[in-house]
Formats: sequence, C-alpha cells, structure tokens
Amino acid sequence: MGLGLNQGDIVFLDTSPFIYFFERHPSFFPYTEALFDEVYEKDARIITSVITFIEIATLPARRGDARLVEQYRNYFTNSRNIDLIPVDTQISEQAINLRSTYSFKTADAIQLATALVYKSRFIVTNDRQWKQVDENLVVMIDEITLVGT
Repeated sequence: MGLGLNQGDIVFLDTSPFIYFFERHPSFFPYTEALFDEVYEKDARIITSVITFIEIATLPARRGDARLVEQYRNYFTNSRNIDLIPVDTQISEQAINLRSTYSFKTADAIQLATALVYKSRFIVTNDRQWKQVDENLVVMIDEITLVGT
C-alpha cells in the first residue's frame, strides 16, 4: 500500500496533494487518502513549506472566507504527523541552487528545497517538471500504490 514507508520516514507534500485530499478530487483523492493512511499507520511524517499554506489559503481569503483560512491554519499547525516548515537561510540557499540549475519558479524552488534540506524520502506532487531533480525521489500522485492494485 502507498509508498512503502517506514516509521520516521519524512514525506514532502506539494500543495496539490493537500487540495486533492481536502476537496475529495474524484481522480486523485484515493491516492492521497492512501498516502495519509500509510503515514499515520507507519508513524511517518509529512512536511510541507509555508508556500503550501499560502497557496491553499489564498482563494478562501480572496473570497473573504476567514473561517476556511483559519481551518487551514489550524490543520497545518496542529495536525499530528504534519509539519509546516518556514523558509530559512539553508532552504533559501538550496532554492537558489534549484532555480539556477533547473529554472524553477521561486515557489517551486522553495518547496523542493524544503524537501531536500529536510531529507525527505519522497516528494509527492503532480508537477512533472519536478522529476528533473530526481526520478526516484519525486513521486506523482497517481504513482502511489492503492490497496488491491
């Protein structure tokens, strides 16, 4: 099931897996559900950068939905096994390297840099461009194994 995680493994999630999970996306929800189940079952950790919170909370904020913004804030700051990582100098320097090497946009470079600095076992996204960094490290959402497949 899932990614074959072990206790203590760190998995970085880009913004899209969270959106697919929260919105119960018809195609991608089963994969994200399997991933979250495995993380909790194996006592692994999910990390994401503050970029994810910014990206996911912007639309509700634009709509004036302060309640949903607060729900997202609480989710990212109070969930068991999920850590919201701030940008620091080490992440910034890694992001600079990624931007200069692969021409990633700043937000993507920060996301990837966070995953690399924190030594994530996997980086889960739906952005195929990220595969440039490492084919084995970056996992597309639909590459997560579902139960019974």
